Amino acid sequence: MKLVNKKIIFIKIFVLILLFLIPFSISDYTDSVIPEKITSDLAFYEINTCKISLNEFLIHNLNVVYQDHYKIRFNNYSSIGCFGQITGIDQIGYTFYISIGTNTIVNIFLQSFIWILIISFIPRKKINQKIKFLDQILLSFVSLLLCLLVYSEKRYYDNYIFFELDLQKQTSYVYLFIYFFTIAYVLKIVLEGRSDTLINFLPFLFLFIGVISGLNFYFLLIYLSYLGVKNIFSNKKLRNNFYLVNLLIFFWSYQAVGRNFYLKPDKIRGLSHADYNFLSVMVWSYLTIFTLIGVYYFLKKKLKELDKTLFTKNFILSGAILLFIGYLGSSMPFVNFANYYFFGQTKYGTDNSNLFSVNFWGESEAWRGFFPSAETVGEFYALTILLIFLFIKKFNFISFFGYSISLIGLYAANNKAALVALILCLFLKINADKELKQRTKLIFFSVPVFLLLYFIRFDNFTYSIDFLVNKMIEMGIGYSSLGETSTSLMYLADLSDSNNFFKVFISLFSALAFLINRSELWGLFFARYNPGIDTFLFGTGPFILSNHYGDMNISSTRISTGTELGFLLPHSSLLLLLIFFGILGLLVFLFYISLTIIRSKNINYNFYLINLFILLNLIKSDSLLYLPSILIYLLFLIYPYKLKKL
Repeated sequence: MKLVNKKIIFIKIFVLILLFLIPFSISDYTDSVIPEKITSDLAFYEINTCKISLNEFLIHNLNVVYQDHYKIRFNNYSSIGCFGQITGIDQIGYTFYISIGTNTIVNIFLQSFIWILIISFIPRKKINQKIKFLDQILLSFVSLLLCLLVYSEKRYYDNYIFFELDLQKQTSYVYLFIYFFTIAYVLKIVLEGRSDTLINFLPFLFLFIGVISGLNFYFLLIYLSYLGVKNIFSNKKLRNNFYLVNLLIFFWSYQAVGRNFYLKPDKIRGLSHADYNFLSVMVWSYLTIFTLIGVYYFLKKKLKELDKTLFTKNFILSGAILLFIGYLGSSMPFVNFANYYFFGQTKYGTDNSNLFSVNFWGESEAWRGFFPSAETVGEFYALTILLIFLFIKKFNFISFFGYSISLIGLYAANNKAALVALILCLFLKINADKELKQRTKLIFFSVPVFLLLYFIRFDNFTYSIDFLVNKMIEMGIGYSSLGETSTSLMYLADLSDSNNFFKVFISLFSALAFLINRSELWGLFFARYNPGIDTFLFGTGPFILSNHYGDMNISSTRISTGTELGFLLPHSSLLLLLIFFGILGLLVFLFYISLTIIRSKNINYNFYLINLFILLNLIKSDSLLYLPSILIYLLFLIYPYKLKKL
């Protein structure tokens, strides 16, 4: 049996190697077209497009693999015949941009098959997997929703993908339905055969991000949304109450009638809605809510299989690989290219190979490496350290290796808030275990306090109270200099003449924003945040930002530097929840997470610390825009409700 398993593993590895090499090696090697050394004279590559494969090109231009003034980029708007071949080379300054032909139809199958094959390496417990007729109906329903999503977001998909398909023709959606159903069918078989052990491998989602090149949703959304639909169908209580969700989705969709805003997803591709219209909001809302329900019930059912030691070791291994391939990708263009495609990145990894660089003012710069967000990957490494401290109590090679890698990753990410939250949680754990005396406790807890003050900078406390409480609003007004002022900003500005609880709350919020260097970003958020009473209460839909970025006409340059504003996120998951689900949804979330923290303190102190760490970081990070962090955070939030005190 073991011999058979080893043979199967060898075959899988061999197939993976072929899948990595063959698609980018297909070319006519018998013709007279031989790749030339790349120079500023690019006429040869202008003439011979779609005739030279990437690997053939690299054999004759080996320096492109490792020299950082070359950038290899995908061109998803290519024919299938051009897949994996050079479609053009451009020179901008001293940098050469090498365009590689890819095609979304091919990407769907090639990337999906690679990731399904990788998942199949996880040991399985269930051997016989039969798909019932009802499952086929539900998989068909999810596949139909995905087709509707593509149809409703034609502005995104027409611009970036489906060269071979005319999205105006009905037959194109028949093909898409077949593609999505096939993937969903195979994915269900592979995942459910391993569902009892999958929960321990969730940390690897930070590595295998899983967004198909050209698409705007996560690969795993196909299966997770199916799980959500299945639970709604089988759970009578959930099904009977789902009409409230239907009403809410109709409300969100109705708000989009006639608006037609558009947002290029950038680094949040996969969990961001691009095209703002009635149908797209409705389909996207159903898919994301089905996905969240699927995630909840999957985690709830499989929590008993969680092996905290194995889970922590997988965090360590995932973090080490992230750091390693992130650094390789930052210094080697070919690795950067391969990372994006084979791991399903939402954005190319950084090309800054200096992990500990500083800016003009001598301040440390955040290094995101492989992951699209330095802030979120900083939380990942800080959480890894906390998990090692809580669940691998012996100091051995594994814990030493985990601490070392995670400290390097955390320092490179320059996430000071995560570091302070980590130290606070570590000291709370030591205090709970050792029952420290009052004097020792005071000394211990003064460390994170002084560290926080150091990061804030002591000179920031010399500003007047009036400056602190008004800085955020002033920044918002500064960005609203084009004659449009958002309803939220007008309300906040009017609070200065009032004397009530909201004025005190906003004053404290603004002071906090300044002290943690969020005055500009949160001021910019309120300059854009333009809700009516209804959308303020109920939001505009899950992971929908196109209306937020398209509604208000604000300054396109940064006040502080005069440079282009670019795509700046609010850097607060709580503010994102306010957009998505309104003030009522935000309050429900805060109530739930607060109740979870209180409950977990009495049930399992370790999970109390983890959830406290999560809440502190969500205040000033955009982690809820990435599926890996959502899955990990939900796991820890659900855990205290499922297990008795250990």
